Amino acid sequence: MKLKRINKIRNIFKELDLDALFVTGPENVSYLTGISDLINAEREICLLISGKSLYLLAFSTSYLLYQNLPKTEIIELTVNRRLDRVLNDIIQKNNFKKIAFEKDYISYGELDFLQNKLNAELVPISGIIENLRVIKSEAEITKIRTAAQITDKAFSFILSRIKSGTTEKKLALIIEFFLKENAQNAAFSPIVAFNKNAAIPHYLPSDNVRLSDNSLVLIDMGAKYENYCADLTRVVFLGPPKKEIINIYQTVKKAQELALKSLKTGVSAESVDKICRDFISKSHLPAYKHGLGHGVGLSIHENPRLRPNIKTHLQPNMVFTIEPGIYIPGYTGVRIEDLLVLRNDGPELLSGSTRDIIIL
Repeated sequence: MKLKRINKIRNIFKELDLDALFVTGPENVSYLTGISDLINAEREICLLISGKSLYLLAFSTSYLLYQNLPKTEIIELTVNRRLDRVLNDIIQKNNFKKIAFEKDYISYGELDFLQNKLNAELVPISGIIENLRVIKSEAEITKIRTAAQITDKAFSFILSRIKSGTTEKKLALIIEFFLKENAQNAAFSPIVAFNKNAAIPHYLPSDNVRLSDNSLVLIDMGAKYENYCADLTRVVFLGPPKKEIINIYQTVKKAQELALKSLKTGVSAESVDKICRDFISKSHLPAYKHGLGHGVGLSIHENPRLRPNIKTHLQPNMVFTIEPGIYIPGYTGVRIEDLLVLRNDGPELLSGSTRDIIIL
């Protein structure tokens, strides 16, 4: 149990005149407890934090896993002891009047149910825990660095498996198995896209698309290590690429280099994105329509976000990606993505895989 983090949360909601905070976001529960591999759809466990008490509510299917957490009252949820009954018992015992809930992690149906069942006012909040997660500790950075190193190893491993006749799905499965075998898990389902399919940023690998000579292969993947994620995208070629595709690749690479050079503490997220976007547009190529980058930590996509109209000023120990791309529907796509931590003296790259053109 991360008691220092929990005490920071307590100080915040006390200032908001709240009696307790009901935490249901899986990454936020992990951040405060250290518990691994929580599934959002299952809602296996949740926390209720008050000024003096800490309750972990766990369904009977996983209750026995969490009995050794320190300074925590662990309550089993069953078909006869449902969440609303347990919460009302706690509310009555502590005379709670106002309980905050994470509005980004509770569905309308769940909220409607709780509002009708609970004997306390429910107050929506957002970002209390996420804002703490933005600045990583050195211990967190070490875990992310390890995840990035495993991801680099996965990239080196998959290069020898890229051969004519293989499918996108087969390569994606090989990557996923490697990550599961060498890390805690894959941070997300790997993306493998051949040729024109690489123009779809979040493409779903197909078992019906076979690799042929003189093709482009885009790979987007990441390991998870001790709950923390990594993210890496590379493009490689099976046989010599066309000159216009080499030009696209070099333009993306140069745009990323310009963004990396611009990174320093205090710059705005949108200004870094603009540098990349403007360079690609001035090269007479279509700039990416997604953001330039996103935070990485317990979640594969979290704050900070680097994109237009985001005024966030980048701070030391923020961990995020820089991933410009050029996508031409029906023809090709190139994205180069690296993970870094911003330091006082500039970016420290956590990704180690080469960004030079690889022709297999």
